[in-house]
Amino acid sequence: MKYIENKTITSLANPEIKFISSLKKNSNRKGTNKSIAEGFRENKMLLKSGRAIDSIYICKELFRGGEYDELIVLLKNRTIRVVEVSEKPFTHISYRENPDGILSIFPMYKQLLNDLNPTDTDKILIADQIEKPGNLGAMLRTAKAFGFNTVIVSDERTNIFNPNVIRSSVGHLFTTNVISSSSSDVIDYLNKNEFEILVLDPESNIPLRSFSPSKKFALVVGSEHNGISKKWLNTKSTLLKIDSSEDVDSINASTAAAIAMWELNH
Repeated sequence: MKYIENKTITSLANPEIKFISSLKKNSNRKGTNKSIAEGFRENKMLLKSGRAIDSIYICKELFRGGEYDELIVLLKNRTIRVVEVSEKPFTHISYRENPDGILSIFPMYKQLLNDLNPTDTDKILIADQIEKPGNLGAMLRTAKAFGFNTVIVSDERTNIFNPNVIRSSVGHLFTTNVISSSSSDVIDYLNKNEFEILVLDPESNIPLRSFSPSKKFALVVGSEHNGISKKWLNTKSTLLKIDSSEDVDSINASTAAAIAMWELNH
């Protein structure tokens, strides 16, 4: 059962407030192996996933609607420390302009390629060298919507536990198999398990709209800035393009991924 400490943090000088603030820096998250999940929806997904949580910090003044009551229901069968924080220090630790009064600290975890059961997975999204946390998070959210329950981040450029990735994914980071690995290892895994590799490439002559994938396939999407790494282009793969106006030379990575996942599902 959850337990609420018999105190309320009211000072910006409180050591816990200072620690949470320090986790806004990537180096501190890596050094402590801790990260932040902020927001009711994000923490709802974290709680449903059953993953470990160190502490949840709540500010009742900022709650919306019946979120507090729903949070208590979600915490019913979990032993998690809950700490009340007054509005000023909570706003200080928040990532958001309009915080909703819920933030948690959790230990970062690692999923491995070898943890995947290839017989349970028939479609995978590969996010290659994605730099912007917002793009990566949006890709995770859309992947979940289209039944891509495994997302592999190849040659990681932004940490998957960046709080802005969690926010943009609306917490679906916690309910999806998200693996970070080198492109070489990912290619080896896909080839070994007989996945068809599909690569989005605006220079391709094959339109995505008219393409029918194999039963097992992996869709590779690169960043706007770097594109796809050469390793993907040098392996056996099918290059596909999204039809667009000649006046548009590139599409946002998360938008491109969403279009491709939708097309390949139909």
